[in-house]
Amino acid sequence: MLKRRNENDVFLKPECGLPRAAQRTLQKRIIGGRTANFAEYPWQAHIRIAEFQCGGVLVSHNIVATAAHCIQQARLPDISVFLGELDTQNLGHIHEPLPVEKHKVVQKIVHPRFQFRMTQPDRFDVALLKLAIPTGFSDHILPICLPQFPITLIGRKGLIAGWGKTEASMGHTGTNMLQVATVPIITTFDCIRWHESKRINVELYSEMFCAGHSDGHQDACLGDSGGPLIIKERGRFILVGITSAGFGCGVDHQPGIYHNIQMTAKWIQEMIVRHA
Repeated sequence: MLKRRNENDVFLKPECGLPRAAQRTLQKRIIGGRTANFAEYPWQAHIRIAEFQCGGVLVSHNIVATAAHCIQQARLPDISVFLGELDTQNLGHIHEPLPVEKHKVVQKIVHPRFQFRMTQPDRFDVALLKLAIPTGFSDHILPICLPQFPITLIGRKGLIAGWGKTEASMGHTGTNMLQVATVPIITTFDCIRWHESKRINVELYSEMFCAGHSDGHQDACLGDSGGPLIIKERGRFILVGITSAGFGCGVDHQPGIYHNIQMTAKWIQEMIVRHA
């Protein structure tokens, strides 16, 4: 007899990918995005590495995924992970009803096939940070779902979020408020063609994909490296990309380049189990 699969069977964690806070519809135009609501993206992590910052995403009680290039050279004592964050400077302009959690990191797990490349997007640009003390999930701190089944990305709109620059001209400073934006996922062919039109040679591999508007009006930017690109599937948010690289920022025909989590989800899952 055919047993109907419970929706939760598809997702390993029943609480993953489901914000408890009320969702506001995404408005148009983290360059050209909008400020997130409190607890709207409860899996978003803010990673501070000495004087640098990167994004990250909570995938289990004690594991945060980010870009390998963010943390590869970092010393463990220099890495802090903030969960449940909205305003990184706590200026008090916005009500944050629940406190942020600051976590120390006891281990960094870089993907075995990660390869730093000076002038091109890094290969397998994904790494995991193991928190010293696991977080207990709460209204503003929840994990994202990992893809458990093949998802066609081309033509889908991805959600990106981070504390990077909101204007291309901001220099190295980011924004203190979490920003969110939507970006369409484009074909590798279009990505290469767009870059060629700007006289940029880009080498892309199967573990990468590109996303961005042809006019560049919404884009992940400096400081958003390591942050998640998520899509909604079967009523839940699923992690499909990690912000990896981009030539320029919020520039027309220069889309962001993302690590494709579908290529490494199995490895991430194995690491979660091993380090639980």
